[in-house]
Amino acid sequence: MLIAFTDGRRRVCGPCTGHGDPYACPRCASPRSYTVRGLCDRCTLQDELDAVLGPAAEAPDGQYARMRTALAECDHPRTALNWIRNSYSGRLLASLAFTGRPLTHDDLETLARSGTRGDAQTIDYLREVLVAYQALPERDELPARIERHLARVGERRPEHALLLRPYVRWSLLPRARRAAHRRAGLKHRIRWAYTRINLAAAFLTAMRERGLALADVTQHEVDAWLASGPGTHYEVRDFVVWAARRGHSRDLLVPHRPKADPEGLDEDSHWEFLQQCLTDTALPLEVRTAGAVLLLFGQHVTRIAALPADALATVDGHTVLILDRTPIRLPEPLALLLTKLTRQEPPGGWAANSPRRWLFPGTRPGRHLSSTVLARRLTAHCIPVRPARTTALVQLAQDLPPAILAPMLGLHVITAQQWRRRAATDWTAYLEARRGEPVGRQATR
Repeated sequence: MLIAFTDGRRRVCGPCTGHGDPYACPRCASPRSYTVRGLCDRCTLQDELDAVLGPAAEAPDGQYARMRTALAECDHPRTALNWIRNSYSGRLLASLAFTGRPLTHDDLETLARSGTRGDAQTIDYLREVLVAYQALPERDELPARIERHLARVGERRPEHALLLRPYVRWSLLPRARRAAHRRAGLKHRIRWAYTRINLAAAFLTAMRERGLALADVTQHEVDAWLASGPGTHYEVRDFVVWAARRGHSRDLLVPHRPKADPEGLDEDSHWEFLQQCLTDTALPLEVRTAGAVLLLFGQHVTRIAALPADALATVDGHTVLILDRTPIRLPEPLALLLTKLTRQEPPGGWAANSPRRWLFPGTRPGRHLSSTVLARRLTAHCIPVRPARTTALVQLAQDLPPAILAPMLGLHVITAQQWRRRAATDWTAYLEARRGEPVGRQATR
């Protein structure tokens, strides 16, 4: 800052006149923070970490020491400072560190199960911070979160626990784990399991209110329950099929949830949207990249948001994208877009402070962008998500057999066969109609 004049009335800075910079941090000479007094954000953060972690961070190789070092050296110290000072999870960390006990996942899980749902969310957020900064090892969140939800449902409906526990353990959990290799978002798989647990409990409760045990339920009661509720009731099919196979109930029929046929785009509109994503620099980079992957490969937004950074690789000098098991060689414009995306500065907050693991980093520590947020951004820029995905999958299914399409895009082979049938021209109905016509009438055509 030019705070003085020379004899020639020329402006000079403070150090040239023998005065220190009044806006510099007295400890490290960096610019002072406008949110705290006297020091910069990083020095204030170090003081806060010493106050919060205290003696627990003195052991050189301890978990708190590793976390303190990583947070003190993060790229955006103000984000960490605001978290420690103003968040519930930051205050929870202070209280846990005060005990001096080493933190474990089991301790946090016990706290999460004993509190309210809001307390569990706070603890899960703290767990993400601890894992991102190497204070705790990574764990498989899927079974832990599902088991926690099962315990909560069991507390509310203890009379159903004997049926729900084996259903979750031997049916839901194995399938949820098998879906992990398809790179669907963790939140999507957890919600998938939550829905089936809740519907199984609701179905059993409704039958109990009618005075029926599961073994006594008839098809009439099932149909009445399905008709009395929303379309999500059809998801109880999963539980009903499992119960019948295990001998807990009669053979009951629950149809698959009715779905409207997906509507696609016409070919010209589809390619116009793709051209816009590849060339329009006015669009945000993440919107262009996600839109291009959606329009070319028909990926669900949930899987696009969860793409890790190592999904983009180089094989034999060509840029490839690994959506499942088969590397896909990318056209040059899309390869440039994805490469540029990996090199851009992450947004502020925890995304900038966490190690880069995702193509679309989110605001939570160590997590990718929410699929809901990504879908909203695409829609805000007039990219129709569902029609675009439908058109892309139909076009791919026309050119590739299901055996190749499934491992390339991460689809189940049955799903790939369904898209193949949708894309193929079906002449069966036409030929049957022709057989029923008089011969003379066929000849006139």
